[in-house]
Amino acid sequence: MKQPDVVVVGAGITGLTCAYRLRKLGIDALVLESSDRIGGVIRSENINGHLVEWGPGSLLPTAHTFGILEEIGLDKDLIEADPKSPRYIVVNGQLRAIPFGPLSFSGILRGLAEPFVRSKSMGDESVASFFQRRFGEQILERLVGPFVTGIFAGNTEKLSVGAVFPRILDIEQEYGSVIWGMLRGKPKSTNAEGKPRKSTISSLPQGLEALPKRLSEGLTIQTGCSGIRIGQEVQAKATVLAVPAYQAAEVLDDLYPDFAGTLRSIEYAPVVVAATSIPISSLTVPLRGFGFLAPRSERMTILGTVFNSLLFLDRAPDDRILLTSFLGGALKPEVFDWPETRIWDTICPELKRVLKTSLQPEPLGLFRHRRAIPQYNIGQRQRVEEIAAEVKRIPGLFVTGNFLHGVSVPACMEHGDNTAVAVSEFLGGTA
Repeated sequence: MKQPDVVVVGAGITGLTCAYRLRKLGIDALVLESSDRIGGVIRSENINGHLVEWGPGSLLPTAHTFGILEEIGLDKDLIEADPKSPRYIVVNGQLRAIPFGPLSFSGILRGLAEPFVRSKSMGDESVASFFQRRFGEQILERLVGPFVTGIFAGNTEKLSVGAVFPRILDIEQEYGSVIWGMLRGKPKSTNAEGKPRKSTISSLPQGLEALPKRLSEGLTIQTGCSGIRIGQEVQAKATVLAVPAYQAAEVLDDLYPDFAGTLRSIEYAPVVVAATSIPISSLTVPLRGFGFLAPRSERMTILGTVFNSLLFLDRAPDDRILLTSFLGGALKPEVFDWPETRIWDTICPELKRVLKTSLQPEPLGLFRHRRAIPQYNIGQRQRVEEIAAEVKRIPGLFVTGNFLHGVSVPACMEHGDNTAVAVSEFLGGTA
């Protein structure tokens, strides 16, 4: 077998995007994956007529994402959720539509007073400290906290605002007010002709797993490749590590132990995904919208629930609603090890109470991610700089993934694409 120019370790969305772009650039790449499947955490499964997503179930395309989707012929397959679908926060056991529904009058007034807050962030400030200082306790507790939980399953008192919300921090530094800065507007996504294209929460008819499957077409991929080490199994002109930080550390351990230690310092939150189904006839109050998030003050086990079949067509039988709930996270990691019966005995009554159903939801299945989401905790930006400095010292090594500059699917695709371009430039300089 001909030795490839590039070895990409990891067949998640980042690695596949990188390998796809390398192929488009005319560069021979071999993708090595330790598991028996491609796609990483993106996994779609049909259970009793329900299309269940065990990882991310939707994406918010950027201009870059639209570009790749057009290249691989999936742009016309996108199904979009109604942009007016309400999102809810649970307050005192009731669903309250954001942005103002979860807030009291005094909480709204405190938030509107943000332009008059004169202090600015100093050093590496936590998400909790930043938003409490600028918007008050209620907006932090009922809006920001749940929102961050929905993305990172993290602890706002440990997460770094500069890493989680870099743009918001930049706005504060430039304008002295987040509200005034945000009113200046934001750039729009464009299509291939440069025309504005609205970005809406989207998925694909057969589930999001169709995206990595399409990217993988024509690539050379070997699955079941465990115990990979730099300098041993991996011998190519360039190597791309597109795996979680702790797996990248294992690959680098033998030759670069200090670098591996930096990668291991990145924490991950465990997440349990629970899919349930309810008959539409069991609803005592009509249900619509994206889903709900639960603040810590509600003392619920569920972090949040997505109303999958209300967002996208053909996710459940006509007479039922598919729900996907998330549990665990940085604040309740012990839930990961609960027995299955305890999880169902906890979340089904919670869903029944919040959704006002006459029947408890019926369990469909559980999926446990022991290290699901990297935590951008205090010190994250420094760690990213250290990783970049280490990579510069090792010619031909590239490190990419959701533990660096964004955890969303579009962010990972952009990471992978940019890495492929950097690899191409490196190979051109060493040819």
